[in-house]
Amino acid sequence: MTCFGKQVARACCAIAVAMTTGTVIAQSPEELARRTLESGRSFLRSRNYGEAEKDFLSVLERYPSSSFADDALLELAIYQLQIVRDPDAAGARANQLMKTYSGSDSAPMAQVILGRVKLANGLAPEQINAAVADFDRVPRVFPGTDAVPAAMYFGGEAMRLGGDREQAIRRFTDLATQFPNSIWTADALLGSAVSLTRAGQPARAIEQLQRVRNRFPNTPEATTALQWNTVLYRLYVRTPAQPAFAFSGRTIPAAPGKLKDVTDLAIDGDTLLVASKTGVFGYGSKNTQTMSVTALEPRGVVFDRAGKLITVHEAGLRSDGRTPIALTLPSLPGKVRQMKVEDAVTTRVGDFLVADSEEKSIFRFARDAKYVGEFAKSIQVRRMAISDVDDVAVLNGDTKSVTLFNGAGKILRQITEKGANYQFKNPVDVAFDALGHLYVMDRSAVLVFTADGSRLITTFSVAEKTPGSIGEAEAMTLDRSGRLYVMDSRTDSVKVYQ
Repeated sequence: MTCFGKQVARACCAIAVAMTTGTVIAQSPEELARRTLESGRSFLRSRNYGEAEKDFLSVLERYPSSSFADDALLELAIYQLQIVRDPDAAGARANQLMKTYSGSDSAPMAQVILGRVKLANGLAPEQINAAVADFDRVPRVFPGTDAVPAAMYFGGEAMRLGGDREQAIRRFTDLATQFPNSIWTADALLGSAVSLTRAGQPARAIEQLQRVRNRFPNTPEATTALQWNTVLYRLYVRTPAQPAFAFSGRTIPAAPGKLKDVTDLAIDGDTLLVASKTGVFGYGSKNTQTMSVTALEPRGVVFDRAGKLITVHEAGLRSDGRTPIALTLPSLPGKVRQMKVEDAVTTRVGDFLVADSEEKSIFRFARDAKYVGEFAKSIQVRRMAISDVDDVAVLNGDTKSVTLFNGAGKILRQITEKGANYQFKNPVDVAFDALGHLYVMDRSAVLVFTADGSRLITTFSVAEKTPGSIGEAEAMTLDRSGRLYVMDSRTDSVKVYQ
């Protein structure tokens, strides 16, 4: 090519670049808003939450008049509710959307968000009623929109959380009938299974879970259905002909490793957390240590509203084993109140229920650590557990009994030391599974009760001197599939039963 030809070619390239650059510059605000919104959604899918939030905010700030501003505002509301777990911030975004973009296609789902915010802030009857009103408003004001099945699901979920199982099942059934292929129907069938289990109808619950697996294969909901069906099979199909559990052959840590001075066990996703004298240690599926959090003599492990690890110590609670959470009891005339913490659990709204062995009471603190009031008194707590509906099981160290409270601190039932077909010898721990069954660890045996504690379903133990026998249990926990993890101080290991 001649020098002149090269100059012409370069000139053409420059013009092409200029034209391309000009096209970018000339993009409409509408197109830029759309692209920025999709960029945020892409970051969200990859769990790059900070960058996702930046993009959604950018749409609102730069293109508030675009047809995508309402979508960005809805994404921010959902992000605040489900990721940050700040219902107040989510409610503010949803209200902003309803006010500024009331005629948009995002408004119906914003109405659903407002109801969900009320549920996230408490399960008192007035909060349940207000949430249900928000959900019921959606099909009346926004009929035919995608938000209708979502509102129907959360209306049923509100009834379930409020303890009205019959209404919950009816609402879940209506959704499954009217919208059989909606993904919200998968959630409704799961909710129905939980309600049916608590109502004493496990066979029907198994049917609902199987519908999820058949109708929505390869979804997270189908995975959950399989896990819960496994729990129901163990407790209601395998028994009484066979033991509910069998030793898996798995011990944690892998041999020849040993665990010493273990005080508590917990599950975080696929990781078993072990609290011991020097901190909290995580073990993965290969039974080897995968993480650790340094903490001085933690008594227990809980998680806050956002899923962050909280360690329980005699002097109080610590975030990630380091930062103290300032829990202070109100002063009394002539008395210095110094807490001596035995255990703690976290409610759905993020409140801490803290057992104080010094005053033999359980105190409630808000998620910002402010004192709320006394939850229960005159009880020597050894261990506590909390269910998904905020029922609290308290193991009383003095009486070898279990007391069930509702979320307001009202006693629901006393499971005494001795019943018609059981007797606690030395109970050491309590736990709930995902379907609400109550488990009591009694040194060498596990007793499983219905969610309300009214009936013993089964007792599991392993004969001495056989593989998997439990010599001296110190703590237990359960995963989503109901697998049982038991710390046995006789072998200095956690044994897994399935």
